[in-house]
Amino acid sequence: MAGKSVFFYGSLRDPELAAVVLGRPFGEVPLRPARLPGHAVRQVAGENFPCVVPLEGAEAEGALACGLSEAEVARVAFFEDDEEYELRPLPVRADDGALREALVCFPKGPTTPDGPWRFEDWTGAERDLLIECAREIMALYEAGVDWSDLTLWPGLKARAAARARAGRAPSAAFPGVDFRREAVRTERLDRPYASFFGVEEHFVSFPTSDGGRSPVVRRAVWASGDAATVLPYDAKADRVLLATQWRAGPHARGDARPWPWEVIAGRLDAVEDPEEAARREALEEAGVTLGRIEKAGGYYTSPGTLAEFVTSFVGEADLSAAGGAGGLEEEAEDVISAVLDFDAAMAAVDAGEVNSSPAVISLLWLARHRARLRAEWG
Repeated sequence: MAGKSVFFYGSLRDPELAAVVLGRPFGEVPLRPARLPGHAVRQVAGENFPCVVPLEGAEAEGALACGLSEAEVARVAFFEDDEEYELRPLPVRADDGALREALVCFPKGPTTPDGPWRFEDWTGAERDLLIECAREIMALYEAGVDWSDLTLWPGLKARAAARARAGRAPSAAFPGVDFRREAVRTERLDRPYASFFGVEEHFVSFPTSDGGRSPVVRRAVWASGDAATVLPYDAKADRVLLATQWRAGPHARGDARPWPWEVIAGRLDAVEDPEEAARREALEEAGVTLGRIEKAGGYYTSPGTLAEFVTSFVGEADLSAAGGAGGLEEEAEDVISAVLDFDAAMAAVDAGEVNSSPAVISLLWLARHRARLRAEWG
């Protein structure tokens, strides 16, 4: 068979992921079962991806992609991060029993294996996340950008996690309208800026209410990943905790006090659940451990320009010793929190002093459910 062969022992055994990386349509990747003699698949310590290690008498299970072009092999090397990993030629046993040479990915430096890794266990949210990561990684390859840049990877992963999460989330049709994502035609997608956050330019057309279609329009989006917020509430004392820190958005707008009135907030880590993120952020930013927690809403903060989706919570907390400075030093956070009586917090809402949308939404939700929470949590 003409072309090169590559042996996939990890997540690239998934046909959809392999298609994204190779740049082929889904279903057109020639994968066949194969084994790598004298090796075993092991999980890399502290990570959720595997490596192969020499092991006498073992055979690492995987899949063989045959007939790949030099350009496709280069795409695989880029995806695997060719600064840290390399493709080495080794004899691989195909499903017909014959040995043939194939390229196998190995780390360039020392790697600590930690127990077995099974492709069959790599499912669900982790799979969805990596496929979405691959879409952006390979777009960067086509644009000539190094995705392994340490300032780029966390943001790329957060954006990919948001897209994967959105694909699994239920959605409700607006009354009298049932347009779906599949009806939107993307002519082009550019990413002129990508780092911790990203800017995307979508060239799309969409169905209109008169039964027609819009012209192709250009829309810029600020992509940041999903976030969670939480308003700690002490039902016994009828007090809430609000927070502030210097924020780039109000500063860029020219706000005289770019320290807005906020609730505890943070970006979701990869496949992290919003409630997990809310509990983690409450501890990191304000030193508060939450008890029972209720969802106060999920929403787009500014759907015309932001891809950010926020899930807000109100959480049970003992605020008797809360307040003061917090946050993670490695993230240059200086989060200042204050405990207010509920009535004082609502007076601040009425006066327009609470000037961030999650804080306003959370406090208004609490006002609606306060009597019930005082009975249940108090």
